[in-house]
Amino acid sequence: MELVPQVHGYSARIMRPTAIGAPSAVQIDAARVLVELQDRQLAAMKPGIVAADVDRIVREGVLAAKLRDRYENATGYTLGYYAPWSPRTSDFTRLFIPTATWALEPGMVFHMYVAALGLAFSETVLVTDAGAERLTRTERVLFVR
Repeated sequence: MELVPQVHGYSARIMRPTAIGAPSAVQIDAARVLVELQDRQLAAMKPGIVAADVDRIVREGVLAAKLRDRYENATGYTLGYYAPWSPRTSDFTRLFIPTATWALEPGMVFHMYVAALGLAFSETVLVTDAGAERLTRTERVLFVR
């Protein structure tokens, strides 16, 4: 599930996986690993840190855990203001990818996400002087319905 709320033009994002019926042991373990990797990634998000170094934590971790054969998408991107007339719902001004050379600064806001095996977790994150602040507060689990 992905929620894309907007308040007065400012956007946030959150993704949580949901299993219909009992999840498999593989899904349960994968969800745990994805949250652990994202926790490590968010802990690394401090002013001055280069985006590629933040990206590497999730990208290499997912591949090392053999949850994906390849990881081609970004692990995060810019969030901000979206004018009512704009067709855009995402801002890719800054991407967390292997070649990103830009550094994080206080006040930047990002949608950070990790996905594998049909499971996805994402957070809206604010970079502060002290590090990352997770603005989304929903429990980070594989929901079961």
